[in-house]
Amino acid sequence: MIVREYLPSDRPRCLAVFDSNGGESFLDSERPDFENYLDTMPGPYFVVDENDVILACGGYAANIHEPDTADLCWGMVRRDLQGTGLGKLLVAARLERIEADARFRHVFLKTSHETAAFYERFGFVTEQVIEHGITEGLHRVDMRLTLPAPNTAA
Repeated sequence: MIVREYLPSDRPRCLAVFDSNGGESFLDSERPDFENYLDTMPGPYFVVDENDVILACGGYAANIHEPDTADLCWGMVRRDLQGTGLGKLLVAARLERIEADARFRHVFLKTSHETAAFYERFGFVTEQVIEHGITEGLHRVDMRLTLPAPNTAA
């Protein structure tokens, strides 16, 4: 199993990962937004690949309002594999890449109240909760992680 950069040929398999989460982690109405993201790729995107099977995918992009902040984008694990550590592997790989980029001091994400505790384990802190901000009964949680100061010792 490897975490590697997304290739255009991964598109149908990433859409299948999205579809496996339809109605649960993502709204079906969000699929066109995800398709557009894959087509425009505003930042690095990664897949967890095992023998040419995509198990998870997710990326990040520079925040357009805060130049020192990276936004985690479209992170997902195939529904039948959630809880197996793939999400942790994917988040850790993205954070490692973000930390290596001197532009970024913070990482921001929008998630649901159902997954906020997962991100808290990485040090993300809730900034705000918007009741029913995703859909009825599914609250949007905005979270931020402050990255460690870079080591400037020579």
